[in-house]
Amino acid sequence: MAPHFPLTTHFEELLKNIQPPEDRIKMAQRLPRLVRSYIKASQTFLTVTPHTRLAGSYAQNMVVGEVKDVDTLVRVWGDPKANEPEAKQLIWNLKKLLDGLPAYLGYEGYAETQIEVERARRSIHVYFKDEDFHLDFVPCVAPDGFKNVLYVPDRGFNEWIASHPIGYITLLNKLNQQHGKKVKPLGKLLKHFRDHQMKNRKPKSYWLGALLLYHVQTHSLDTDACLGVLFRDLLDAIYCQYDHLLWTSDTATPNIPDPVLNHNISWNWSRTHFETFMCRIDEGRQWAAKALDADDRDEAIVYWQKIFGEGYFPSEVETAASSLAKAALPGKSLVSPTGMILSSQPASGLYTETQPTKFHGIEQV
Repeated sequence: MAPHFPLTTHFEELLKNIQPPEDRIKMAQRLPRLVRSYIKASQTFLTVTPHTRLAGSYAQNMVVGEVKDVDTLVRVWGDPKANEPEAKQLIWNLKKLLDGLPAYLGYEGYAETQIEVERARRSIHVYFKDEDFHLDFVPCVAPDGFKNVLYVPDRGFNEWIASHPIGYITLLNKLNQQHGKKVKPLGKLLKHFRDHQMKNRKPKSYWLGALLLYHVQTHSLDTDACLGVLFRDLLDAIYCQYDHLLWTSDTATPNIPDPVLNHNISWNWSRTHFETFMCRIDEGRQWAAKALDADDRDEAIVYWQKIFGEGYFPSEVETAASSLAKAALPGKSLVSPTGMILSSQPASGLYTETQPTKFHGIEQV
């Protein structure tokens, strides 16, 4: 059954509200570029053409909120099967190179307080404290280039692990096109839901992305539906997929398959963190169901605001609706009580008439 209030324009505004601010986007473009140039120019840590490649949420165009981190692949020569170079040592070597980054960028004298360089399990983490910005540099062996399966070093196991980050981006883009460009917006809503509802114990963005693509590919979701219905159905599908683990075991956690290579990517998800996630998912799906079943528009909005935050999900969209009408339908148009933009008067119902507009083109700059 269709929702009483699909609130289409409200969801459009929500997606705008969770987009990164322009200054953070510019920072995400500037800081990685500086470090990538530094790595490429190194004569002690040799890389292979094309040297580096952006990966992660930023490269996927799936960032929500403030852009606070960017992942970059660093291509080196090697033989993963022979563990050559040794995985653990390579991470040390990249750490040694990036230790020289503060001086290269002109932070002499207070480098330790402004730029932190630390080892992670499979990367080197660079934190620009004055910008509150995180960069992760993941060394990899890519025998056939970044667009194919590559291998990243695991410091804990001292071995190379198969990965396909660009394959994931390609699959995400393909499914997004096939399903009316709703997959990425739905993924952004899921990530924002996690960020808003979970201040701690957050599941990784890649896990959320894998869950999303799984349910898109297995046709658990009707992508012809509006975003509100899609979001409710996604939370419901995730909960029903794993709720049996809550009752049949005290220790079990999901084995989330990699969307491209199919191996378990959530092997290190702790039980307590998983339980917290499922609790938030269960709350979210119940609130979404109440929003979709509400007989009152304001009641529906209140439930969506519980899910996404009052500061992100608008109470009123009259101005936004008028702006949408101006962009999509220059001239006279109508706004329905649910925020839908219509070009003609329906047979029944109350509709607000927008002011006639004129379109004079886009100024060239």
